[in-house]
Amino acid sequence: MIDLLFILFVVFFFTLIWKLRQQSEYAKTLIEQQCVKLDLQLLSVSRSSFNYKLGPNFLQASFTFEFSSDNENNYQGKLLLSGLLRPRFELPVYRSFDSTDQFH
Repeated sequence: MIDLLFILFVVFFFTLIWKLRQQSEYAKTLIEQQCVKLDLQLLSVSRSSFNYKLGPNFLQASFTFEFSSDNENNYQGKLLLSGLLRPRFELPVYRSFDSTDQFH
């Protein structure tokens, strides 16, 4: 009986690690797409927290990313994910320019 519980624990542990990795790769892809869409330079991505909840979307995570809009200042944004669904971006107000030659 203890062997069976140990095997179930190991399977659960590796499934959790696999899902965390899958979610991290998906978050990085979403953040890269959002930065390209908004014409931002992505500097770094990191997972800031996660929660385990029962249900189909059992991993809720928050990712922090740094980006730059003018190559001088960097800003921090947040991506909130519930499983692999419902991405929600939180971006601060950042400086943008119409042209790289002129400042407004």
